[in-house]
Amino acid sequence: MIPTAPGKKAVLYCRVSSKEQEDSGYSLDAQEKLLKEYATKNHLEVEKVYRISESASGRQIRKIFNEMLQYVTKHKIPIVLCEKIDRLTRNPKDAGTIDEWVREDTCRAVHFVKESFVVNGNTRAHENLVWNMKVAIAKFYSENLSEEVKKGQKEKLSQGWLPAKTRWGYKTVGEEGHKIRVVDPDVALYIVKMFEWYATGNYSLARLQSELYKAGLRTENGKMMSTSRLHLLLSEPFYYGKIRWNNGIHDGRHEPLISRDLFNKVQSVLKRKIANPHYRKHSPLFKTKIYCEHCGGMLTWETQKGHWYGHCNNHGDHRRCAKKTYVKEEKVEDQLSSYFNRIAPANEEVMSWIEELIQQEEAGRFREREKEVERLTALLQQVRKRLDRLYEDKIDETISVDFYQRKFAEYSAEENNLEEALIRFDEGSNHDQHVGIAIHRLGYTAKEIYGKALPDEKRLLLSQIFTNLIQDAYEIKPNYSLAGKYLSDWIESLNKDYEPQKNITPEQKRRDLVLSSPGWLAWRDSLRTFKWTDLFPEPGASLEEINQLLHIVSPTDILMVAH
Repeated sequence: MIPTAPGKKAVLYCRVSSKEQEDSGYSLDAQEKLLKEYATKNHLEVEKVYRISESASGRQIRKIFNEMLQYVTKHKIPIVLCEKIDRLTRNPKDAGTIDEWVREDTCRAVHFVKESFVVNGNTRAHENLVWNMKVAIAKFYSENLSEEVKKGQKEKLSQGWLPAKTRWGYKTVGEEGHKIRVVDPDVALYIVKMFEWYATGNYSLARLQSELYKAGLRTENGKMMSTSRLHLLLSEPFYYGKIRWNNGIHDGRHEPLISRDLFNKVQSVLKRKIANPHYRKHSPLFKTKIYCEHCGGMLTWETQKGHWYGHCNNHGDHRRCAKKTYVKEEKVEDQLSSYFNRIAPANEEVMSWIEELIQQEEAGRFREREKEVERLTALLQQVRKRLDRLYEDKIDETISVDFYQRKFAEYSAEENNLEEALIRFDEGSNHDQHVGIAIHRLGYTAKEIYGKALPDEKRLLLSQIFTNLIQDAYEIKPNYSLAGKYLSDWIESLNKDYEPQKNITPEQKRRDLVLSSPGWLAWRDSLRTFKWTDLFPEPGASLEEINQLLHIVSPTDILMVAH
């Protein structure tokens, strides 16, 4: 060991490269204690301690390594203390950097305490040989460990499990070597809401961040989720049952939280082009919602004396519309009142009848659904047993690798299809009932909601009822959404035929209504095959949005639709 002069300064460099090292006595604290004792014994003043945990990436390790060399060079610190050679470097490039540093000044040295080895400018040839051999051995160990890790990851991936840290919304269970990912129910519900809400297209990432925080979503540190992390989560195929690994997509055996259709819709929303990304404090209510009937151009909005005015501005043909007319925002709102009336049941009594009838018809469908769920569950259990037997045969080497891979792909695809079918059924009958009731309740309360809503809530309401609006001079005409058109066609004829009667039982009221309204009778018959969720591209998200709108109105004013 080369003696050191009293009062010389030194830095400590501590590093663990795996969780096993941390747990088996090679912790950062243990290394730091060892190096400080060595420094005290050799009369060295410890100027700074660099610590690298097992979770650090290769880039972070190199960054800290370079920072350490820059620090000792800048502050003229001649001594670096490290536990062993493989704690400091495992590649010839870093070893060469250390060589250059110590040879620039004969006072500089790196002490590897456990190995009783020192590298400095005066290191002799046979010591340099030992140094180079130990660096080569450390490099071999690192590369061999990497190969073994990759081999283990590939095997775990072939079994359908994620060979890395679990994704948010799941937790890891099982013993070492047999760990799997299962749903974390406390977090999973927020992941589902996140996808359903964003799929509607009515949420920016910033609004989604705010709404999820209000709903109770917190990060591991109890803070609001960042928009960049939300974007990553929304792009993660793990949530519909796939595993993204090394730029490829693999089948997973974990339980999916969402359907593939919902995931694909979210990706479309994430990639959409925003026409005008610039922030405006006061945005017109009907921006991007009204088009000119004559030229097809979208209305442009501008303010005059504190009021918004819209007019067509046909940029596509590079000419002005001959029918161009300025329409006041308030005039548009006045005309919406009549359209809201067209989709509203006449009174609470009629609304209650509609709800009862939907519930009755859906009860029959629910029983049919239960039978189908039992059948699909039995098939799914059968496929999973086949997968388990297949894996055992592979372990016992009673089947070839090619046969295993071919049958694993076949059974996994079958398992995937059955799981997706069960998810669809789980979102089925009861969900249909909620959507059917919510659609009618939305029509019944739309006018009241609009009167109480904030601008963003009004835009959300309009997007549920209209695909867009058409301007013809000062007249505004609606293009209804599927749900809006359904309500306008059916409710208008119902309200026209319905005549209230007094002092009769609910059953008599229902019978009289059916007899007095052929439309009601036809509608009731159609319920037996009608699927409410067909009125929306993404039923789960649309129901969530409708429920949000219904909650704008006070619970004392209307009957709430249950979440």
